[in-house]
Amino acid sequence: MTNRTDELRASGAVARTKEVSGDASSEPAPYIRWADEYAWVEGQVMELWDSPKGYGESVSMALTACSDNLMGKLGTEIVAISAGQRANVGLGSATLQGTITAADVEQGKHFHVAFMRWQEPANGNRYRVFTVLEVAPPDADEQGIVALKVPEGEQSIEDALPF
Repeated sequence: MTNRTDELRASGAVARTKEVSGDASSEPAPYIRWADEYAWVEGQVMELWDSPKGYGESVSMALTACSDNLMGKLGTEIVAISAGQRANVGLGSATLQGTITAADVEQGKHFHVAFMRWQEPANGNRYRVFTVLEVAPPDADEQGIVALKVPEGEQSIEDALPF
Protein backbone atom coordinates (compact mmCIF):
# COMPACT_ATOMS: atom_id res chain seq x y z
CA MET A 1 0.00 0.00 0.00
CA THR A 2 1.55 3.30 -1.03
CA ASN A 3 0.92 6.59 0.68
CA ARG A 4 1.59 10.21 -0.26
CA THR A 5 5.08 10.13 1.27
CA ASP A 6 6.01 7.00 -0.72
CA GLU A 7 4.69 8.58 -3.94
CA LEU A 8 6.78 11.74 -3.41
CA ARG A 9 9.87 9.72 -2.51
CA ALA A 10 9.45 7.55 -5.63
CA SER A 11 9.20 10.64 -7.82
CA GLY A 12 12.56 11.89 -6.53
CA ALA A 13 11.69 14.17 -3.61
CA VAL A 14 14.65 15.55 -1.68
CA ALA A 15 14.60 14.03 1.85
CA ARG A 16 15.59 16.13 4.84
CA THR A 17 15.21 13.33 7.37
CA LYS A 18 17.08 10.10 7.86
CA GLU A 19 15.15 6.86 7.68
CA VAL A 20 15.36 4.32 11.02
CA SER A 21 1.09 28.51 -1.12
CA GLY A 22 -1.66 29.45 0.68
CA ASP A 23 -1.88 32.85 2.31
CA ALA A 24 -0.75 32.92 5.91
CA SER A 25 -3.16 34.38 8.41
CA SER A 26 -2.27 36.64 11.32
CA GLU A 27 -4.73 34.68 13.46
CA PRO A 28 -3.29 32.24 16.00
CA ALA A 29 -2.48 28.91 14.38
CA PRO A 30 -3.03 25.49 15.93
CA TYR A 31 -0.23 23.00 16.51
CA ILE A 32 -0.58 19.78 14.54
CA ARG A 33 -1.71 17.05 16.93
CA TRP A 34 -0.15 13.89 15.51
CA ALA A 35 -2.21 10.77 16.14
CA ASP A 36 -0.74 7.27 16.35
CA GLU A 37 -1.25 6.47 12.67
CA TYR A 38 0.28 7.89 9.48
CA ALA A 39 -0.60 11.55 8.85
CA TRP A 40 0.93 14.37 6.81
CA VAL A 41 0.86 18.08 5.98
CA GLU A 42 2.25 20.00 3.00
CA GLY A 43 2.76 23.69 2.59
CA GLN A 44 5.01 26.71 2.52
CA VAL A 45 7.11 27.44 5.58
CA MET A 46 6.30 30.90 6.89
CA GLU A 47 8.10 31.35 10.19
CA LEU A 48 10.57 29.48 12.40
CA TRP A 49 10.87 30.17 16.14
CA ASP A 50 11.51 28.64 19.56
CA SER A 51 8.16 27.87 21.12
CA PRO A 52 7.55 28.90 24.71
CA LYS A 53 4.98 26.06 24.99
CA GLY A 54 7.53 23.28 25.38
CA TYR A 55 7.47 22.19 21.72
CA GLY A 56 11.07 23.39 21.18
CA GLU A 57 11.75 24.84 17.75
CA SER A 58 8.57 25.21 15.70
CA VAL A 59 7.64 26.12 12.14
CA SER A 60 4.47 27.75 10.91
CA MET A 61 3.22 26.50 7.55
CA ALA A 62 0.60 27.80 5.12
CA LEU A 63 -0.98 24.44 4.28
CA THR A 64 -1.67 23.53 0.67
CA ALA A 65 -2.71 19.93 1.45
CA CYS A 66 -2.97 17.55 4.40
CA SER A 67 -4.22 14.12 5.34
CA ASP A 68 -7.89 13.66 6.18
CA ASN A 69 -9.19 13.98 9.73
CA LEU A 70 -6.08 15.83 10.95
CA MET A 71 -6.54 17.67 14.24
CA GLY A 72 -4.66 20.46 15.97
CA LYS A 73 -4.44 22.11 19.35
CA LEU A 74 -5.24 25.82 19.60
CA GLY A 75 -4.93 26.92 23.20
CA THR A 76 -7.11 24.46 25.10
CA GLU A 77 -9.29 23.58 22.10
CA ILE A 78 -8.90 20.69 19.66
CA VAL A 79 -9.69 21.90 16.12
CA ALA A 80 -9.82 20.38 12.64
CA ILE A 81 -6.87 21.11 10.34
CA SER A 82 -7.43 21.60 6.61
CA ALA A 83 -5.68 22.88 3.51
CA GLY A 84 -5.80 26.64 3.11
CA GLN A 85 -5.09 27.42 6.74
CA ARG A 86 -1.94 28.07 8.72
CA ALA A 87 -0.71 25.45 11.22
CA ASN A 88 2.32 24.98 13.43
CA VAL A 89 4.57 21.93 13.51
CA GLY A 90 6.74 21.34 16.56
CA LEU A 91 10.25 20.35 15.44
CA GLY A 92 11.38 19.09 18.85
CA SER A 93 11.29 15.41 17.86
CA ALA A 94 14.74 13.93 17.24
CA THR A 95 13.73 12.99 13.68
CA LEU A 96 12.57 16.56 12.93
CA GLN A 97 15.37 18.63 14.46
CA GLY A 98 17.32 20.61 11.87
CA THR A 99 15.18 19.49 8.93
CA ILE A 100 13.65 22.93 8.26
CA THR A 101 15.89 25.98 8.63
CA ALA A 102 15.65 29.76 8.67
CA ALA A 103 17.11 29.75 5.14
CA ASP A 104 14.15 27.60 4.02
CA VAL A 105 11.76 30.21 5.43
CA GLU A 106 13.63 33.06 3.72
CA GLN A 107 13.40 31.18 0.41
CA GLY A 108 9.69 30.38 0.89
CA LYS A 109 10.24 26.64 0.41
CA HIS A 110 7.47 24.05 0.48
CA PHE A 111 7.65 20.82 2.48
CA HIS A 112 5.79 17.58 3.06
CA VAL A 113 6.01 16.58 6.76
CA ALA A 114 4.73 13.12 7.63
CA PHE A 115 4.43 11.13 10.85
CA MET A 116 5.38 7.63 9.71
CA ARG A 117 5.31 5.41 12.80
CA TRP A 118 6.45 4.89 16.37
CA GLN A 119 9.93 3.41 16.86
CA GLU A 120 10.59 1.03 19.74
CA PRO A 121 14.27 1.29 20.72
CA ALA A 122 16.12 -1.54 22.46
CA ASN A 123 16.58 0.67 25.54
CA GLY A 124 14.57 3.73 26.46
CA ASN A 125 11.29 5.27 25.43
CA ARG A 126 9.62 4.87 22.07
CA TYR A 127 9.71 7.88 19.78
CA ARG A 128 7.96 9.20 16.70
CA VAL A 129 9.58 8.79 13.28
CA PHE A 130 8.91 11.59 10.79
CA THR A 131 9.84 12.13 7.16
CA VAL A 132 10.39 15.62 5.74
CA LEU A 133 10.51 16.06 1.97
CA GLU A 134 11.13 19.29 0.10
CA VAL A 135 8.46 19.65 -2.60
CA ALA A 136 7.74 22.13 -5.36
CA PRO A 137 5.06 24.78 -4.83
CA PRO A 138 1.59 23.69 -5.99
CA ASP A 139 1.62 26.11 -8.91
CA ALA A 140 4.75 24.38 -10.29
CA ASP A 141 2.57 21.59 -11.64
CA GLU A 142 -1.07 21.77 -12.73
CA GLN A 143 -1.79 18.46 -11.02
CA GLY A 144 -0.62 19.58 -7.57
CA ILE A 145 2.59 19.42 -5.61
CA VAL A 146 5.40 17.46 -7.21
CA ALA A 147 8.67 16.35 -5.74
CA LEU A 148 11.81 18.35 -6.41
CA LYS A 149 14.45 16.41 -8.30
CA VAL A 150 18.11 16.38 -7.34
CA PRO A 151 19.93 18.34 -10.07
CA GLU A 152 21.98 16.21 -12.46
CA GLY A 153 25.54 15.73 -11.27
CA GLU A 154 24.62 16.17 -7.60
CA GLN A 155 24.39 13.16 -5.37
CA SER A 156 21.85 12.50 -2.70
CA ILE A 157 22.94 11.54 0.82
CA GLU A 158 21.28 8.19 0.15
CA ASP A 159 23.48 7.51 -2.93
CA ALA A 160 26.31 6.39 -0.65
CA LEU A 161 24.20 3.93 1.31
CA PRO A 162 25.03 0.26 0.76
CA PHE A 163 21.37 -0.80 0.45
